[in-house]
Amino acid sequence: MNRLSQTLVRGNNNFDLIRLIAALMVMLGHSYGIQGGEMESMLRFSHLESFGSLAVYAFFMISGMLVSASFANQSSTFRFIGLRMLRIWPGAMVCAAFIVLVVGPVFSGLPLFAFLSDPQTMRWLFHNALLIDPVGGPLPRLFEANHLKSLVNATVWTLPVELKCYVIVLVAGLLGCIGSRWRTLAVVVLAGVVFAICVKHPPGDHFLGNFFILPLAYSFYPVPFFLLGMLLYAFRDRVVIDWRPALVLLLAYLAIRHARLSPILLYPAFVYGVLWLGSTPKLRRLVPTHDYSYGIYLYGFVVQQSLSGLHPTMNNYLSLIIAVPITVVLAALSWHLVERPSMAALRRRRAPPGDARAAVARAPNA
Repeated sequence: MNRLSQTLVRGNNNFDLIRLIAALMVMLGHSYGIQGGEMESMLRFSHLESFGSLAVYAFFMISGMLVSASFANQSSTFRFIGLRMLRIWPGAMVCAAFIVLVVGPVFSGLPLFAFLSDPQTMRWLFHNALLIDPVGGPLPRLFEANHLKSLVNATVWTLPVELKCYVIVLVAGLLGCIGSRWRTLAVVVLAGVVFAICVKHPPGDHFLGNFFILPLAYSFYPVPFFLLGMLLYAFRDRVVIDWRPALVLLLAYLAIRHARLSPILLYPAFVYGVLWLGSTPKLRRLVPTHDYSYGIYLYGFVVQQSLSGLHPTMNNYLSLIIAVPITVVLAALSWHLVERPSMAALRRRRAPPGDARAAVARAPNA
């Protein structure tokens, strides 16, 4: 039996492993549609969620906890903002440039100069490098013969949503709520009410509208899972993690999964299961040394689309077996050459002095 506060200590959790598995789950889920195969097995099983949607929920919930911890443990607000920006933007910029300069010229039906000079290409690069909605749209005649026609990098739609969730943490932190259980609860409830209202009446502009749209093959929204993560961090001393409730919730869901009430158990079972997997010491030896999950998330879809362009009739599992190693290599290059050096540069330049440095050293791996 463990408490979430103990799990959130650096080196005492398996959240990097869960994020890695979640990134691979996204690739597995997409493989069905990309290769034009049967309905995804998780969607068939649950009738509610896909591998991809469950993976995104896990990403957002873990992010809500760890980003809240990051704000609480940074020496300044500007340092928090800088680290959040450098964790997301450099990798996304390089990935967008890679797609335009490498993937596009190889797989587009246009000649090289026509592809690179097309205004749509420049607009796509601008939006996807800076993560300005709308993102993930088509590029000129790229993948136009694939089963998922013209989709280039469909996973990036979550990144602008994630960045807006960071703003919620930032505002809550500036109001002095992150360090208080009940003030965090008030912020989460308020944000949840506003979110529910805007789901019913979405704003018309792209900047906020995509924040409230229910994606395809999702039965719920990612943002509430981020808010739940904030709440879990605030009440981390009160959250007890044990395998027995996790097992009971799972078995109860399996017993009624065909009933209308199944969502009432699916989401609690999923949330508590992620927390238990994140805390169990038995998985600690499997936690990766390097965090390739973001790179896999960025490059997985475009690698799979490229393979589909080369072999459109390939079985989706065989395609996945080929795509995963290629994606992992690209993710490793992204981590070692782009993501980690970007964050390390800020840490070296603005290392917090004295007690603040010790606090950052004790912070969770956000």
